[in-house]
Amino acid sequence: MQKFTVTNDHDVSISAITLGATWKAFNIPGKDGKPENVMLSMPSSDEYMKNQYFCQAIGRTAGRITKGTFSINGQEYHVDANEGTTTLHGGPHGFNTQIWNGAFDGDSIVFEKHIDSSEDSFPGNIDVKITYTLSDDNEVTISYTAKSDADTLFNPTQHAYFNLSDGQNVYGQSLQINADKYLELNKDKTPTGKMVAVDDTPYDFRDPQNIKLGIDDMKAEVGHTYDEVYVINDHNDDDPIATLTDPESGRSVAIKSNRNVLVVFTPDDLDGVKFDRGAGVPHMGIALEAQNLPDTPNHEGFGSVLLPKGEEKTYSISYKATF
Repeated sequence: MQKFTVTNDHDVSISAITLGATWKAFNIPGKDGKPENVMLSMPSSDEYMKNQYFCQAIGRTAGRITKGTFSINGQEYHVDANEGTTTLHGGPHGFNTQIWNGAFDGDSIVFEKHIDSSEDSFPGNIDVKITYTLSDDNEVTISYTAKSDADTLFNPTQHAYFNLSDGQNVYGQSLQINADKYLELNKDKTPTGKMVAVDDTPYDFRDPQNIKLGIDDMKAEVGHTYDEVYVINDHNDDDPIATLTDPESGRSVAIKSNRNVLVVFTPDDLDGVKFDRGAGVPHMGIALEAQNLPDTPNHEGFGSVLLPKGEEKTYSISYKATF
């Protein structure tokens, strides 16, 4: 495996590794001027393989596919399941499990991979390129480009976990999301198809909300922490869909994307997991995953994540740091 690092003129840097096209580091200065890694990163390949998805590339499809089954142009496909009967984040041989070919392209980090249909069970052999670019405006842009030799699905994301503080949890941080609705989920966390208003609920992040207060409200009213799918409002591509802020360190990250969903996950079961910050503790990081609506082919009105045969498609997500 290889690690690639790019640094800009403001002492901001990013690192990515070829295992899972993983975003290994996003070093942002704090009020003291000292850069710290705000990603929930792991110290070894063994930890990444034991604890999947941490800051890794996700594809071909982010989120869950009900019973691993969908139809394209009237033909039904069944892909490998990896969470009961559900296919999660591209299945057991998704992007995060792959060793990518990495290289620099100027100031960008580029990962490429050819994945056969026989390997990940999705229709079509697919060529994928993932590009990390860091600007001198302290903005990281991750682009996902794919082309397939048969009609297939393509709904990638980065399973980015953030902790903007210098501490061990995200309790002092606040989150704002441009979303009036969230998806109702079944017990297996697949969508029911219903979109629910956030008004007067712990799901409401339309104004900046302290994460610890939100978690407490969720546990009191819903019975669990956040693992939610927010439906992003119509917006200009230049407007953030979400902003994470840590008042104590002075760091903030604004996420921009033309995708229609942001998944928010605050895991509380990190005991025994080793991170660069130390041993895992509840709510050590918050995952913010921009993507299209999950399980799209199985819900009328969810749009399309079809990648037609022979066509090239690109999705991008950007993360702008201020400090």
